[in-house]
Amino acid sequence: MNEREQERQTVRLLVRAREDFQDMRKRMDNRIGRKADGDDQDLENADKRVIAGDDKLMFGGIADAAHEQEAAIEKELKKVLKRFPVYTEFLKGVKGVGPIAAGWIVGEYDIQRADTVSKLWQFTGLNPGMVPGRKRVEDGEGESHYELTGVMVRGDKLTPGHVAPFNKRLRTALAGVMCDGFIKAQNEYCMKYYYPMKARLEQSDGMVAEISKAGAKPKDVAWKEAKKAHRHRAAIRYMLKMFLRDLYVAWRTIEGLTVREPYAAEYLGKKHAA
Repeated sequence: MNEREQERQTVRLLVRAREDFQDMRKRMDNRIGRKADGDDQDLENADKRVIAGDDKLMFGGIADAAHEQEAAIEKELKKVLKRFPVYTEFLKGVKGVGPIAAGWIVGEYDIQRADTVSKLWQFTGLNPGMVPGRKRVEDGEGESHYELTGVMVRGDKLTPGHVAPFNKRLRTALAGVMCDGFIKAQNEYCMKYYYPMKARLEQSDGMVAEISKAGAKPKDVAWKEAKKAHRHRAAIRYMLKMFLRDLYVAWRTIEGLTVREPYAAEYLGKKHAA
């Protein structure tokens, strides 16, 4: 493992450790019926969670200690991220990209191997195309490896009997958290891609498969008739893809690596669309 990979591993461990402490704090707060701001939750059947005053303070102290560890880890993460030019020269300047999101990006993506932006999209679970399915196989000695199943699966979906064809935690961190930050910050990606795409879908007669209720089969509907949440998620995905496109170009350029067009543009002459 070279020095840069060791530094990426440090970033990855810091991000995962912070996530562990955050999960523990949230679980503890929920168990004692406390909100993140310290107020009591308005819960039904609250009597089932009655805890003696002194004990509630004790459990609250445990949650507070976990919160302090989160802050301490985030402080160290900021220091380590400064070792990476992509953070100081690109990510730090994007409104809505905090140290945690930057940590996920630096720690999980291998820009040396991602020679096209399409590989970043695939790794993040943004490729709706079909990809070779894989499964995990145990070798009987406590080790495991991946094998191709011979079945093609959706690149952005989970398929029973197969391992995820993308990084699930990374997609949640970026599409589910960072992109919300983009919208709250009203940054350039939000204004240039999210809102225009959302408005376009609200007027679109293009068809999309949608599930009306749990357990029902997907049914084709026009985008303008689809659920608002569905259009919102589609606009989020488009915004994230455009951010990753710029990240790919900036990062590969900073590292002195070749920058290529997406496959469709390079070989098929197509420009990216939602």
